[in-house]
Amino acid sequence: MTKGILKTALLVGILFSATSAYANQSYTFTQDGFAEGAVISGSFTGNDLDHDGLIQGASFNPGGLSEITAFSVAWSGNSDIPAFSQALIDLTFFSFDTAKSTLGQVSPEGIATNWFGLTGFQYLAGLGVNSYNASYVVNAETGVNVESFGLINVTAVPLPGTAWLFGSTLLGLLRLKRRLV
Repeated sequence: MTKGILKTALLVGILFSATSAYANQSYTFTQDGFAEGAVISGSFTGNDLDHDGLIQGASFNPGGLSEITAFSVAWSGNSDIPAFSQALIDLTFFSFDTAKSTLGQVSPEGIATNWFGLTGFQYLAGLGVNSYNASYVVNAETGVNVESFGLINVTAVPLPGTAWLFGSTLLGLLRLKRRLV
């Protein structure tokens, strides 16, 4: 009976971990260093569909933003540019190296929202967008902008499938230990 439960738990763990390897991964990001203590924060969800180590896309390229399935960014605001938030529909360019915990320090990494917009606000960050390591928040109507040379820190949100694999492995090891003792 116990052997059957362990086998089932292990198979379920393997199944969930195998599917999570090809599932979308969610991340959060923050950037500080702007005037008056203003910050950028946001999240994105994506999948490296072409297995090149990058979650990337551009609304102006063939394939568009197919590797990015969700995106949001919020600007806390300061005296130069008021607070605003944007979503996937505002995203123009995005590129993130999944092996790193920062974004924008190497080409082609970067984020651009409302990049060519004439109204609203823009967030332009990283070497892939600016050709150097800086970020800008811009009021597209007035041209007023603020910049930061602070890092864009990225954190992966843990996958539930990983917990299944860990749990079933832990259960198996505990059972094995009991048998050996």
